[in-house]
Amino acid sequence: MKRYQFRLEAVRKVRSMNEEACRSALGLLMVERQNLVELIETITHDIENSYKEQELHLTTGMRAGHLAFFPQAVSGREAKIKEVQAEMAKLDIKIEEKKIELNTKRAELKVVENLKEKDFLDWKKKYNKETDLKVEEMVQLWGENQKSLKEEL
Repeated sequence: MKRYQFRLEAVRKVRSMNEEACRSALGLLMVERQNLVELIETITHDIENSYKEQELHLTTGMRAGHLAFFPQAVSGREAKIKEVQAEMAKLDIKIEEKKIELNTKRAELKVVENLKEKDFLDWKKKYNKETDLKVEEMVQLWGENQKSLKEEL
């Protein structure tokens, strides 16, 4: 009997590649989101440093023009945080859509893999049945051969 070959193997491979591509895209989106989170942390840290620097300059003395710089710098950084948060919200929506798409692709792949498993089990049963029949024939022939040898003796 010929070796096992799944007739829908090409479909399974394509669906598997689609799932991998979707998983890879989701991973890239997650990395991009993490970069935005780190950017927000960096900007927040910069704001804290600006306040510390302002307090230091206030105790040592500074000019009025320099004093006006700090609130503007902080408000600019806070505006940047809001922009990044808005971008992160859009990215979160894309991530959720990609997760739904990945679940769909996983389900499609699972269907084909279940078909492959069922087909393999059917093939294995047929193969075992044929093997058992051949073994049985060989045992019968051997038994007949033994009888004929005993009769000759």
